[in-house]
Amino acid sequence: MANRCFLCLSELETVDHLLLHCVKTRVLWNIVFSLFGVAWVLSCTVKETLLGWHGTFVGKTRKKAWKMAPLCIFWSVWKERNLLAFGNEELSLQRLKYSFVCNLWSWVRASIVLCPSSLISFLDWLGSK
Repeated sequence: MANRCFLCLSELETVDHLLLHCVKTRVLWNIVFSLFGVAWVLSCTVKETLLGWHGTFVGKTRKKAWKMAPLCIFWSVWKERNLLAFGNEELSLQRLKYSFVCNLWSWVRASIVLCPSSLISFLDWLGSK
């Protein structure tokens, strides 16, 4: 018998469902699109999504952050999934969103010299053109 998705409990857990199409994961994708001010339609598979994730429209300074965003979503979702699967924890959508945003900020700060030093400034910076 196939396993149900640990995040939404309504669909079969496949990599593509968990990392792209799960309703809980879609919240993170929507955060990314809102922060960068873009309209986007995700592909059917993780592979297709990553192959089409160029970000030439976000500008040179924010391009690294754009390229990190999918991997950060994958990392955050996988960590949350494992907490649910192995740690007997309850899903907290707020914890998932907070974890994602803080991870992305941390990753970008480690990669970009002039990254904003506060989380609020970072979120504003992502939306700047």
